[in-house]
Amino acid sequence: MNSLQLALILVASVWAALNTLIAGYNAVNGTRDRILTGFTDEGIQLSYEHRRLLYRNDWVPLKLGLALISLAFAAFLVFLPNLATDPETIRWVFYCAALLPFGAFVGFFGLGLSDRSAIKRTLDAAAAAGSE
Repeated sequence: MNSLQLALILVASVWAALNTLIAGYNAVNGTRDRILTGFTDEGIQLSYEHRRLLYRNDWVPLKLGLALISLAFAAFLVFLPNLATDPETIRWVFYCAALLPFGAFVGFFGLGLSDRSAIKRTLDAAAAAGSE
């Protein structure tokens, strides 16, 4: 592949990945907010059990999945220049582009640990209060 073809692949893949990550970011934060507030977007109160299920079955897999997708995309961008006829001329561009999904991985994983702590405290308080 020539450098122009790889550059087009880079632009298209970054565009697709960003759209996916933004949609995932919105979904995971909406789920987190429902767990923390105890209400749906329509204002319907959620039971403790429902909030716990949202945490275990929705929030954790979404957050972990987004982190892993980001890391896989960064690895893809690091590998992609190897397909070029002269990889050294464009390698730095792809390495710089890989910083964005790697940063997203750090954000989803690192900040996810902080969110997890807040969610666990909220759920523990709701369980202690006997929240329905």
